[in-house]
This record gives sequence, structure tokens and C-alpha cells, in this order.
Amino acid sequence: MRDTSLGVKIVDIDIVVEGSAIKAAQALNKKLHGELVMHRDFGTASITTNSMRVDLASARVEKYPKPATLPHVYPSTIIEDLNRRDFTINAMAMSISKENFGEIFDPFNGLDDIKKNIIRVLHRNSFIDDPTRIFRAVRYKNRFNFKIEKRTKTLMKEAAQNKMVKRLTGQRLLNEIRLVFMEDSYQESLKDIADLGIFALKRKDFEILANTGQYKMYFYISLFGKINLPLSANERRLMRDLNKAIDAIPRIRKASKNSTLYNLLSPIPHDIVKVIPQIKPDLEKKIKLFTRVARTKPFITGNDLKRLRVRPQEKYASILRKMYNLQLDKHITTRRQALKYLRTRK
Repeated sequence: MRDTSLGVKIVDIDIVVEGSAIKAAQALNKKLHGELVMHRDFGTASITTNSMRVDLASARVEKYPKPATLPHVYPSTIIEDLNRRDFTINAMAMSISKENFGEIFDPFNGLDDIKKNIIRVLHRNSFIDDPTRIFRAVRYKNRFNFKIEKRTKTLMKEAAQNKMVKRLTGQRLLNEIRLVFMEDSYQESLKDIADLGIFALKRKDFEILANTGQYKMYFYISLFGKINLPLSANERRLMRDLNKAIDAIPRIRKASKNSTLYNLLSPIPHDIVKVIPQIKPDLEKKIKLFTRVARTKPFITGNDLKRLRVRPQEKYASILRKMYNLQLDKHITTRRQALKYLRTRK
């Protein structure tokens, strides 16, 4: 109903069933012949065809045992189901039954709020029961260019001040952060979230974030080290590498030797290094220089040190590093010079 009223292209169809959504989905799929996936524990199902996706759910009411926890769910009527929703613009439905096809159920005047471009919460405790609704309100506001109604904004601020977001599990919080970054208007949403006192951003960090491309979400998360999110090992490594690259920027700017530049950036994956000139365009030449320098093949290898009987072997890494630095800085320009230097060193 909401997207239809706004003239937004319909990606999928949501159907609420009074009774068993599973049985309804099985009956519907006999006509659609799509891929049917059923979630019996939740009383939901989905049908995917080449042209559409249909999601079916049993009408339900929710009771929250504690703030910020997942609710207990019980069967209900469509009106009771709409009553449990988050915002008025999401609490509308249109009948598709033969008896009253096209009849609109709009008990909270959601259509009127759509006309007024307003996000309005249904219940006073809505953001306490489910703090993810704070993020959802902000996303809708910026996606549709709406305003958050005054009382709703007050309730959002109260929930934020009472640190309700901190009560969410790491997985639920991560899901909301991912959804924010999937929006074209993510920057406006991040500002709104910061204005609520949740994940406040410094101006310089916001400027960096806007230029970190595909890694922007990970840079954002890295700014709030104390939150425990269920990230994979690869994602955590990516965050560390991204921060290494950003922390290295002042030293990159001062680097006057090829070897200094190489030693600063070689431990960082090349895809991350490429983000640096997006953040600081004045460093583009230095990053291009590093890319060329990094292709340089060393004149000396560990086998050369063995043949020259260099001792002790545990020093090989530091010797090879020194030789490579001399090569990068043009103090040694041929393999012959390198071997001569090593013999002299002995």
C-alpha cells in the first residue's frame, strides 16, 4: 500500500492472511508455479517467479517480554496486525478477497500522512519495544523526502537518550547499519542518527567516509570500536587495513624516499591503497609512484645470501629488506652492484 500510494515501483507483493499463510501460499503457488519457500516456525512463506516475488505472512499480534528483544507472536485479525505496525504509512492494507476486493483498511490515517509527507509512529513505546524502528524512521524520512512528526521525533530522542540501541543484539544492529548503507540517501541518514546522539560522527570522519567507496560501511563501524558486531574475520581484517591506510596518510604526505613509501603501504592490500587518493586527491601521484615501485623485483634473494655464506640466517629478513630499500632508492642500480655490496659487507 505505501509504495503504491507513493508511485514507487513495486518490487514484491506482501500479503497478510487471516489464518495459515503456509496453506495460502501452497494454494497460490499451484497457479503461479514459482519457487515456494516456507518458514513454518514463523508462519510465513515466499513465492518467487521470473517476474515477481510474493511474501505471505499470517496476521499476528506481538508482545515484547522486554524492551529491545524479539517479540512473542500470536495469531490475530488483519486489524490487530495493522495495529502492531511501526508507522502509520506501514499500517495500511487493501483487500484482495472476492467479497470486498479493493477495500482499503487504513485505521491510522496512513494515506493522509503520505499526502502530508510525514513519518508518524503508532505507539508511545514503539521505539522502546523495538529500537530498530529508530533506524527505519530515519531511512524512510530520507528515502521518501518526508519529515518526522514532532511527537515521533521526541519519542525517538527519548529512546536514544535512554540508550535503547545498546540493548539490541549485535546481529540486529548490524542488520540495521547494512540497511542504512544500502540507501542512496545514506549520508543524510547517518547525520540524523548522529543528531540523535547515536554513533556521533566528527566532521573530518564524515568527510573521509564519503570518499571510501565500497568500504564506507566498514570505515563507519571502525569509528565505534566498542560495539560488538558479528563481523567475519575478513571483514575485521578489512577494517584494520582501512584504518592503517587512513592513519598512514600524514606519513605518506611526508615520505620523500621510495623505500619509505613502499614500507608504509606494502603491508596494506592494494585495493585498500587505491582508496587513499579518493580520500586525499593530492596523494594520487604518490600512490601511483608506490604502484610502480611495488612492481620492482629485488636484485637479491635468500638464495644469494646462502651462496655467499652470509651468517647468521635469522638476519636474512633484515638484510634483504635493507638491500631492497637501497635498490628502491637507487643507491644500488644493478644486481652486480648489489652482490658487490654484500661481499664488501662480509
